[in-house]
Amino acid sequence: MNILTDSDIVKCSGECYLGFMDIIAHRGLSGIYPENTMLAFSKAVEAGADGIELDVHLSSDGEVMIIHDESLKRTAGIDRPVSSMTRSELERTNAGKTRDDSFGLTPIPSLEEYLSFIKDTGLYTNIELKTAPVYYPGIEEKTLALVRRFSLEDRIIFSSFNWLSVLYMKRLAPGIPAGLLISQPRIANIGREMRDAGIECYHPDYPILSDEAVAELHDNGIRINVWTVDGEDDMRQCQSWGIEGLITNRADRAVSLFRSRV
Repeated sequence: MNILTDSDIVKCSGECYLGFMDIIAHRGLSGIYPENTMLAFSKAVEAGADGIELDVHLSSDGEVMIIHDESLKRTAGIDRPVSSMTRSELERTNAGKTRDDSFGLTPIPSLEEYLSFIKDTGLYTNIELKTAPVYYPGIEEKTLALVRRFSLEDRIIFSSFNWLSVLYMKRLAPGIPAGLLISQPRIANIGREMRDAGIECYHPDYPILSDEAVAELHDNGIRINVWTVDGEDDMRQCQSWGIEGLITNRADRAVSLFRSRV
């Protein structure tokens, strides 16, 4: 989770590269593989990403599961809410509809399975708590407990569109960075407000950023992790701004664009 400069040398998948900003694979390497699946996560590691972004909900039996939507319809073709199915049922459900099931069975993973996989890779993880519009009582505590079980506190960012979840996670785990997800600019001088609230990271939708917004955030010591940036011109703009984290569906493209062997 380092902030890199042109002269920094970082280790990535066993090779040396010149790094400009962290490349964070959005739902894994989801531009090619079914999102939020172990296949997409493993391919992101292979591509050389620095981190992985994923989304969590609770199953009907209270297990932390990785899927973006509240419903299974888009990714699994099943018109049911995630919260109506058990962990076992979800783990038998193919989440590959966004890729026409062309990769075979790609089940919905649990956060436990993912953390067991990622702990030895060196990558960090942005865990987005999906607590709006549906709120899952206890999801913050359950997610934090899993992170602590695998001793990954120093390789996690918690984020959410829900201010309450972000602030609650800061109370539960003050030492773990948290990020506020924003899709529309609603608050002037948000960097100052976040600094005063103890929130370290700002996660904006790329189109809402500007020179002025970036400067205000950085002046207040706020790290920016921007989503979802897939085009090369937009990636270069983020680099020119000094953005710390690039959240992208095409981590492979970003690695190819910004990193050369030394």
